[in-house]
Amino acid sequence: MSAAAPDRPVGDDEARDLLAPLEGLAAVGVAVSGGPDSTALLLIADRWARATSAPPDLHVLTVDHGLRTAARAEAEAVAALAGRLGRPAEILVWDHAGAPPAADLQAAARAARYSLLADAARRRGLAAVLLAHTRDDVAETFLIRLARGSGLAGLAAMRPERIVDGVRFLRPLLAVPKARLAATVAAAGLVAADDPSNRADRFLRARIRATLPALAALGLTPERLAATAHRLARAAAVVEAATADLRAGAVTDHGGVFAVDAVALAAAPAEVGLRLLSDLARAVRPGDYGPRAAPLEAWLDAFAAGAAPRRTVAGVVLDARRRRAVWLYAEAGRAGFPVLALDRPGRHVWDGRFAVDVAVAPPPGARVVAGRDLAALPRAAAAGLPRLDGWDPPPGAVVLRPLGAAGTSAGDEELVISR
Repeated sequence: MSAAAPDRPVGDDEARDLLAPLEGLAAVGVAVSGGPDSTALLLIADRWARATSAPPDLHVLTVDHGLRTAARAEAEAVAALAGRLGRPAEILVWDHAGAPPAADLQAAARAARYSLLADAARRRGLAAVLLAHTRDDVAETFLIRLARGSGLAGLAAMRPERIVDGVRFLRPLLAVPKARLAATVAAAGLVAADDPSNRADRFLRARIRATLPALAALGLTPERLAATAHRLARAAAVVEAATADLRAGAVTDHGGVFAVDAVALAAAPAEVGLRLLSDLARAVRPGDYGPRAAPLEAWLDAFAAGAAPRRTVAGVVLDARRRRAVWLYAEAGRAGFPVLALDRPGRHVWDGRFAVDVAVAPPPGARVVAGRDLAALPRAAAAGLPRLDGWDPPPGAVVLRPLGAAGTSAGDEELVISR
């Protein structure tokens, strides 16, 4: 795609190229906050769909986080715009009972947003959901992760596709600067919503964004920062492939506990070993972000020196005291592992690590607690695995599945709990 003026609206030819991955899909969601980026995405997708012979149905999804007094009105404005375009819309509400988490509010809101969007996509039968991340977002994320000391995988550009809870999220605008999206909205005669939290100094992203003009004066423009992130993504893909090979041959998955062949880990290139440990740690303790690179690097250096260390990183124990294997498992923490009461059929989540699917009505007192008796595992590792208490259900009535990174299923392995 040829370069365009920085303030030129996105045209029809560009829209066709940007949205080509949607061809052949039956229905697609468009996540719209009401801000300029996502409003432009909706306009671009709508225009593209009208010019395409067999476009997917577009469903507009907007989230009311309930964090600002204007949030509801902004969500209703998005729904009204969708109605004028003839597109169905749904307002999704983050129910935090008026008390959103005080710690890392943006991360909590992001997790809630993805969960709500994924639920809506499954309910509506959508093949994918479009997100409006831009080239500027790639540059900002690169700087944020650089400030946090991220490794290669963290510094690599965000991917054009992400799977969350089995739902495809697509980012078609990663090569487009924000200024061109603002111009697209202005050309349509619309005024996008302005979220003041995007400029609030208490958020790291806002502080990073405020530095961009000064960095650009030094030659560190969003375009160049994003280009660097994309180059790092190519390098990360090579490491990822090597990591997949190492994992296939050296890792045993015990359903939420992992054993890594110590000889194979010691022989692997350091970057590959680091990526493997990071991936496994995220599988043990799911979340949007893996553990910081520095403590993993320190542990891997000690392991390479033959120190056989045991260390906890981001709630995950790395234990090389059994010489043939390195074990990764969840740490109990000061409060210990939780007790989950099973009060209804459906999906429950235990300790943020295991999905608990209950097919029949549980009896009073049924619960999930920690502690399994598995001779193949270190005692501390088995102590962090769930078991059913107070219920002897019929076969297959209760199934536990380890959750993978960011709350997605970790794979095909299941633990069927009968008692």
